[in-house]
Amino acid sequence: MRATVTNSKIVSDYKRLKTNESGNIAFMTAVAMIPMVLMMGATVDFQKSSNTQTSLQSALDSAALFAASLSDTTSTALTTKAKPFFDANYKADGGTGTPTFAIINSGSSVTATSTVNSSNAFMKIVGIPTTVVGAKSIVEKSGINLEVSLVLDNTGSMGSINSKTGNSAIFDLKAAATKFVNQVMPTVQGSYYTKIAAIPYNNSVNLGSSTLADRARGSVISGGTNTNLTPGYQYIANPSNTGIVPGYQNYSFKSVASYIDTKRSNGQWRNCPGNDHDLNGYCLTTAAITNCVSERTGTAAATDDAVSAYPVGRKYVSGGFNDCSVTPMVPLTTSASDLTTTIGNMSANNWTAGQVGLAWGWYTLSPNIGLFSGTSAPAGYDKLTTTDLTQKVKKIMILMTDGEYNTAYVDGTISNVTSYTSYGSDWNTNPNAPTNGNVYTQSKNVCAAIKASGVEVYVITFQLVKSLSWRVGLVNDCATDAGHIIDADSTSLDDAFSTIANQIQAMRIAG
Repeated sequence: MRATVTNSKIVSDYKRLKTNESGNIAFMTAVAMIPMVLMMGATVDFQKSSNTQTSLQSALDSAALFAASLSDTTSTALTTKAKPFFDANYKADGGTGTPTFAIINSGSSVTATSTVNSSNAFMKIVGIPTTVVGAKSIVEKSGINLEVSLVLDNTGSMGSINSKTGNSAIFDLKAAATKFVNQVMPTVQGSYYTKIAAIPYNNSVNLGSSTLADRARGSVISGGTNTNLTPGYQYIANPSNTGIVPGYQNYSFKSVASYIDTKRSNGQWRNCPGNDHDLNGYCLTTAAITNCVSERTGTAAATDDAVSAYPVGRKYVSGGFNDCSVTPMVPLTTSASDLTTTIGNMSANNWTAGQVGLAWGWYTLSPNIGLFSGTSAPAGYDKLTTTDLTQKVKKIMILMTDGEYNTAYVDGTISNVTSYTSYGSDWNTNPNAPTNGNVYTQSKNVCAAIKASGVEVYVITFQLVKSLSWRVGLVNDCATDAGHIIDADSTSLDDAFSTIANQIQAMRIAG
């Protein structure tokens, strides 16, 4: 049987509740709580809408920046081409349904707008199930051309496990750097270009081809051998500062004292690799020329002067950690696929000549070095300060490092003099002191020159031992300022590269 509630019963019950003091208080309390609950709920819904708006704005800024770089003039074409870029970067984060998206071209700028509904958990109680969230981004077409060099640590320490992710550090670096390239490099170059270079480094930098290597270090000629050498003797002296002097294809030097050989009872020698030694028992190492390069020496060591007059150092290898296995560098390019392929091929091995990586990060941005042409040719330094906004350029270097620099060179071979490096004694290292001295002093000098040239320098630190002042000092000396240092240990490599990518993109966003 269904119960029936009559009007007279409702009135009677209300009168009874009204004359009951405890019931009246409960009633009034319940009524008073309704707006309080709604206010608390509205706060929760507002925060959710705010998160949605932040995500929407970030994706819209990226899409607007992309649209501003295109050569299309109609709003329809810009909207069509920028929409996939917007979709790829938008994270719903509370948004429901498909966001609206439109680009309007005003000639000197583009305006991107978008709206999306954010679902309400509490406000729907009072008939407001969703909140419309909107975003707007204006990008001036008088933006800026970008030239960016990525100087990436490929040394043995990057093979360690990243405790935050469980991956190897090099795996996380490759993922973060790849994401950076895809975020910053537009699919289609527009009125303003974006070029990126990738410079993997460990004990040296690999130029990839003998043609480029010959131009940078000087050509090599085939030579014989010499088995009666004083320690560190080279067939032909390093290139002077007055022009390129050809070097031999091979280079020989005597071992350190710990590798003086002794004879076995049968008269054979014990220790020398390859049984190659002189009559006094010193092991002899014959190292072959490679397409890798070391630091430049002489008065031009910390400059970007033309290699035609001041060539960079050669790199001879004979095995062990003294090889040339680092992934070849890529000069400035507009090809995201070339960059991501190179980054994907990176591996962690060998010791660290960070001063060489720094130099080559600079060289790829330098109009003075005289190595690159076509798309890879850097703009002149005058474009950093020009008032012609169509020609203005921003040059940016991003150094990823753990600050442990331990490899310096003498005559194109690694020095084992531990007061200058951390390499230590080995049969395939040179017993003489490095030509340019301490690696941290070298790096400091190069960084000072890079910043003086007008290049903006970011430093991403990872696995940096902060108790070692010389490593921390290296980071501080190299970065443009404290705001250009990002600690990837406190965040992550992915967040570090994304932060810089967002800052680079924001350079063009007007509002």
